[in-house]
Amino acid sequence: MQTWSVTEFKAQALEVLEQVAQTGEPVIVTKAGKAIVKVIPYGAQVSEDAAVPVPGKLKGTVLEEIDIVSPL
Repeated sequence: MQTWSVTEFKAQALEVLEQVAQTGEPVIVTKAGKAIVKVIPYGAQVSEDAAVPVPGKLKGTVLEEIDIVSPL
């Protein structure tokens, strides 16, 4: 799998997209060394039901019980 910086990708986007379409090989685009997007071909096998992890989605949903011995 190839990795492109966002600057390189921006300059050659059409060529990279054509390459992904031709070869079927995904491309990772990075910004400041961190992956920000994965470009995959349109017909790629991606499950529609697949859960996409969202950072912070469960924030505030966990309850903490201090006294675990006393009845509720």
